[in-house]
Amino acid sequence: MENIKALLTKYLQQIIGKTKEVRDDKNALIFLVFLFLSACFWVLNALQKDNYTTEVSYPIKFVNIGEDEIINGSARRELNLKIKGGGFKILNYLTRHKVSAKGVDISGLRRISLDGVTGAYINSNDYFKLIEDELVVGIELVSITPDTLFIPLLKKQSKILPVKVVADYSFAQQCQLSGPIAVQPDSITVSGAAQVLDSIEYIQTRPLKFEKLADTIVRNVALEKSDNLELSAKRVVVTLPVEPFTEANVMVPIRALNLPDSLQLKTFPSEVNISYHLGLSRPLYLAGDFNVSIDFSSIDLKQPPRRLKVRVSDYPGNAQNMSYQPLFVEYLLERKTEE
Repeated sequence: MENIKALLTKYLQQIIGKTKEVRDDKNALIFLVFLFLSACFWVLNALQKDNYTTEVSYPIKFVNIGEDEIINGSARRELNLKIKGGGFKILNYLTRHKVSAKGVDISGLRRISLDGVTGAYINSNDYFKLIEDELVVGIELVSITPDTLFIPLLKKQSKILPVKVVADYSFAQQCQLSGPIAVQPDSITVSGAAQVLDSIEYIQTRPLKFEKLADTIVRNVALEKSDNLELSAKRVVVTLPVEPFTEANVMVPIRALNLPDSLQLKTFPSEVNISYHLGLSRPLYLAGDFNVSIDFSSIDLKQPPRRLKVRVSDYPGNAQNMSYQPLFVEYLLERKTEE
């Protein structure tokens, strides 16, 4: 087959070269037609020969793994088959024959220890007759490589890990998330080798991408799967709660924190204006839902600043895109009068 590929490449190069030479010639089309036909006849004649050899992949999959064992790596392996036969037979096999992974019962394989690692051992030649019988008539199996396979087996351990949603999304105008993204189940049991489990903290979903979301969306999403892990669930249900929002404002008084008892604070202004986005399904927040303060624990009262920084230290979690004015205020510190 490699000889056929090489000769076809050579003919194509010749055709391209001749095309450049005669493209201004009025007989170019006739020349190319006959050149193409001659190449086709040559290929058909070459495929009639019976001494072509090539290599194909033969997938196998190990099954019936012990409950307390796990394969280090993928349960799938590939054998390379060297086959021989007629050109048409091999061409038909390569283009039409789809080989599904052959199940190999690992529980019946011999166990050996290699470099301190215990695993199953397979002699490829033991499957020579079985594989040969699966080939189409007219194709001969010459050899199998590698002649042996070692499948490392590790002790299986399990732990529960959270599911992390990987999502890229944007919203339609005047829309936003109305709450946290939900996933069900939010955690799964993951089994694998101890050194693999110790290196991961969560299991990710396949990436999601949504644009201009205007309403809540629910999707059944596959989890990212590693060959070294077994998952108790392959898919999860992800919910992105979306709803239109309104912009609201509330005036909140400024409080003093860590101010000496002998002093009292007056700020100008005495309140800040907080604006935020809130889903239409939720009631508006009141001033008591926010905590606006100036913390004097980091302020040197012997050299006080000209203005004080205002901080919003506590606010509802559903208040999104929150902002407030002013960020700094003028102030006056007065000593409390003794009563």
